[in-house]
Amino acid sequence: MIRAGAVVYNPKNRYAGRMSEQPSTYGNPDVQLYQEPERTSILAILSLVFGVIGCCGGVTSILGIPMAVLAMFGISRSKGRVGGMGLAIGGLVVGLLTIALWIGIFFGLGGMMKVAITQFGATTEAILTDVQNGDFEAARKNFATPGDQTSDDEFISFAAAYTTDLGQYVSMPDGFGELVNGYMAVGPLIQPYQNRQGFVPMPAQFDTGWVLVIYVMDPSGQGPVGTNGMPLPEQLILVGPDGTEYMVPAGANSVANPGSVPDSDADSATPEGENAEEEVMENPEEGP
Repeated sequence: MIRAGAVVYNPKNRYAGRMSEQPSTYGNPDVQLYQEPERTSILAILSLVFGVIGCCGGVTSILGIPMAVLAMFGISRSKGRVGGMGLAIGGLVVGLLTIALWIGIFFGLGGMMKVAITQFGATTEAILTDVQNGDFEAARKNFATPGDQTSDDEFISFAAAYTTDLGQYVSMPDGFGELVNGYMAVGPLIQPYQNRQGFVPMPAQFDTGWVLVIYVMDPSGQGPVGTNGMPLPEQLILVGPDGTEYMVPAGANSVANPGSVPDSDADSATPEGENAEEEVMENPEEGP
């Protein structure tokens, strides 16, 4: 006989109360069943590293920006398992700033080069055009001393020499892209003229292609100036693809023909002259 109010033991309901007290985790996707330690995104680290390195060259920043974007996307989808959002944002910001900096430097230098070529190139074009047209008096007016003392025969020889090998002068670079292409073409020829004061290297288009033009002016800047306010050249040197020089006027500024006697020759010439004088002094009565 079971009394009223008595609890009937049921083995199936032994843990019913306890289980009802435990919260269910299967219905909540935000609850992590297995806690994992947070790791830092490798892409976030690389994006910041590439962005910082890009300050020296700019190229790596192009890779750092997409890395930063991918890192931010992966971190946001990891539900806390991956960290490094601050690194990714830093890599993105540094990469964008670096690229903007290099673009400004590139176009700034390009603009300065274009202005210089426009100024020096205008005088160079006037000289070469006048020489090819046979107007040597007009060509002389665009030179400073000693170029303004160049004779007609020197102009004729200069024109005959370079037109035989290079063809006629065509034009100076027109536009930044053409300026870059010109310097890339004549770049290997510039090295012998580097660090020489007053030497301005420029690319010019001739019938046979790009030719290096060296605008030689007074390095002190005290010489006469042209109508465009730039110093007039003392000499003009054309350098062909094989390194051959064509200059007007012919002088000591040439790289291939420096116009100076080597010290060894000068030293060897002096003793011979002195010995000859001594022999004459020792034998004044002997004939030649």
